[in-house]
Amino acid sequence: MNKTVIYPRKINFYETDAQGIVHHSNYPRYFEEARGFFLEEYGFPYHRVRDELGVDIVLLELNVQYKQPLVYGDKCQIYITLSHMDRYFFTFEYQVKKEDSIVSTGFTKHCCIDRKTRKMISIPKKIKALFKDE
Repeated sequence: MNKTVIYPRKINFYETDAQGIVHHSNYPRYFEEARGFFLEEYGFPYHRVRDELGVDIVLLELNVQYKQPLVYGDKCQIYITLSHMDRYFFTFEYQVKKEDSIVSTGFTKHCCIDRKTRKMISIPKKIKALFKDE
C-alpha cells in the first residue's frame, strides 16, 4: 500500500492564535485538505467519488501529535500516506514538515457509506483499484 503524496501549504495569518502560532484546531483541516489533494493526484477527486459512486467517505478516528509550532508565513509540506486498506476501512498517516523538521504527525481512519441509506458499505472496487499496489 504505502502510497504517499506531498501537499504543499503556506500558513495564513488567520490560522494563528494570540501567541502567533498556528492554532491546534487547524491541523485536522490541513489533514482534510491533504486528503482531497491525494484523491485529485490519483485522478479521482472527492466530488467524483460522491457523484459517480454514490459514496461518502466518513471520518471515524483522528489523531494529531504536535511537535513544533508553525507561524504565519511558514511554508510546510504535508506528506500523506495511505497506510492501510481492508474491505471496510482505510487509514491515512500524515507528517507535516517545515524544511526537514517534522512539525506534526497524525492519522485518520475512514470508511465509506452509501449516500442514500447512510449505511457503511465495502470500499468500492473503483477506489480500491486506484490504490492497488503497482
